Amino acid sequence: MTQDHIAAQDRITQRRDCYYCAKHRTGEDAPPGGWLVADGDWLVGHGPAHMSVPGTLRIESRRHFTDFADMTDAEAASFGLLLASLYRAVSPVTGAERIHLLATMDYQPHFHAWLYPRAADDPRRGTAFLHHGFECTDADAQAAAAAIRSHLAPPAREAHG
Repeated sequence: MTQDHIAAQDRITQRRDCYYCAKHRTGEDAPPGGWLVADGDWLVGHGPAHMSVPGTLRIESRRHFTDFADMTDAEAASFGLLLASLYRAVSPVTGAERIHLLATMDYQPHFHAWLYPRAADDPRRGTAFLHHGFECTDADAQAAAAAIRSHLAPPAREAHG
C-alpha cells in the first residue's frame, strides 16, 4: 500500500474530534525518535517520555475505532503479527523479562495499546507493575526507539519518521 493511498484512507476513516485522528492528520505530537512502524493499519512509536520507561511502545490504529471487537479480521490478524514483531524487537533492547500489553481507551476513545517492558529485577509483577508511574528522559526514549528500530524485521520497518 502506498503512502498516498494510506493518507487518503486516513482522511476517510478519521474523526475531527479525536486526539489520535488529529495527530495522525497533522503530524503533530510525533513520538520520541519518530515512527517505528507506519503501515496501512498501525502507527507505532515510543511512548511519551513523561509516561514511559525506555522501550515503552504505543501502538495506534490508523482507522478510528475503539475496541478489539471493532477491528476488522484483517486488522486483528495484522495486530497479532505486529505484536510478535514488536515483542521480538523490544526484548533484546530492554532486556525485559516480561512485556505488558495494556489497552484501556478510557481517556482517548481511539484504539491504542501500550507495551511496557518489565525488567527481571523489578519486584512488582502484573498489575502492581502497571499501577506505578513511569517516566524517562526524552534522550533515553529516543535512544530506545533507535535501538528497537534496528531490531525490527524489514517488513515492519516501513517508516522511520
